[in-house]
Amino acid sequence: MKKLLLVFSMATMGLAALVAEPHRVSVAAAANVASVAPELETAFEKAYPGDKAEFTFGSSGNLVTQIINGAPFDVFLSADMGFAQKLAETGLTFGPVQPYAVGKLALFSLKGLNLSQGLNVLLDPRVTQIASSDPRLAPYGRAAQQALMKLHLWNKLQGKILVAQDVTQALQFSLQGADAGFVNLSALKTSKLTLYVEGKDWIEVDPSLYRPIEQGFVVLQARALNQAVVDFRDFLLSPAAQAVFTSFGYGKP
Repeated sequence: MKKLLLVFSMATMGLAALVAEPHRVSVAAAANVASVAPELETAFEKAYPGDKAEFTFGSSGNLVTQIINGAPFDVFLSADMGFAQKLAETGLTFGPVQPYAVGKLALFSLKGLNLSQGLNVLLDPRVTQIASSDPRLAPYGRAAQQALMKLHLWNKLQGKILVAQDVTQALQFSLQGADAGFVNLSALKTSKLTLYVEGKDWIEVDPSLYRPIEQGFVVLQARALNQAVVDFRDFLLSPAAQAVFTSFGYGKP
């Protein structure tokens, strides 16, 4: 009898452990989202106790390739609408592509440049390396290219571009030696980087110089009916999520 009770007790404990296990959502997110992810995770878990979001970051283009090749993600957060739509056209997604934030571009430099000149400061002969993410794969890199082209600076500066695989690496290059870099404004709002001063170490790039970086997300077909995935989708569209994005400098979609 005691042995039977022991077995029953162990089985009950095992069941309780399973019940307590959080419902996880695997999120493939564009690199710029890394700056807000900790706050998003906290807000999501507060809104949906028992759910947990786990993020993997990369350039939007590379993440699309990974998903098409079978990477087991539940939700894709792109740095634009285009890559999310490209994924939707493969038939691997469920429901429409929906916007969740509007990104903003910044120019960052620790070389004592006169940033009051705007992007023209990049013509300074001291500037030999300008970090920027690959415009073919990363929408923030594309926005940087558009801004330089609109000011007729692209042809003059193209040879100085230090190409990063994503916007996070562009920031790393800028911190580690590049003379300047195009980065996501949201990264400069994180606690680790608030020591850098607007106007001295960075400026926001005039949004009229590039097409709006409207960022979209889509749910992957294979996991569309998972309740935690539905919860995360609803959360991204909620005022709580929008408050997080706004606090990091994003615009509302």
